[in-house]
Amino acid sequence: MMRVFIIALNVLFLASCSEAQAPRPDFNAAVKAHLAAINAKDLEAYAPTVTGRNDLMIIFPEGEVIETTDDVIGFHREWFQDENWRMDIETVKLMEGEDMSAALLKYDYRDTPEGEPRSSWLLLLFQLEGGEWRLIHDQNTRITQTTENE
Repeated sequence: MMRVFIIALNVLFLASCSEAQAPRPDFNAAVKAHLAAINAKDLEAYAPTVTGRNDLMIIFPEGEVIETTDDVIGFHREWFQDENWRMDIETVKLMEGEDMSAALLKYDYRDTPEGEPRSSWLLLLFQLEGGEWRLIHDQNTRITQTTENE
């Protein structure tokens, strides 16, 4: 009887070992993949970086809002077809939590390669979803230039 008990314990122990947690995904790599997809204007690479739920929201620098993942994907499909715009992005700070993390970025956006840059802050909020970091919110805030006389 003791032998059966020891075998059963070993089976349970081995089963629990095989259920070890998957390695935590690299948040920095996820942010880089998301930004690379945008700069490459690659919808096939962009789509897997966003939430599978239909509640992704983007708030643009002037206050316009897109409120669903489907509409965000549609916006990017159209935006990526424009070959003229350029976006230079600098990572300012990464803030990583257990299941939710954020990236604070600063970018210069140009409508054309020679165009005048418009600078904005960008806060990207990601959540773990299916073992991957996925974008759940995209918040842009225009950086206005002020003069010393103001």
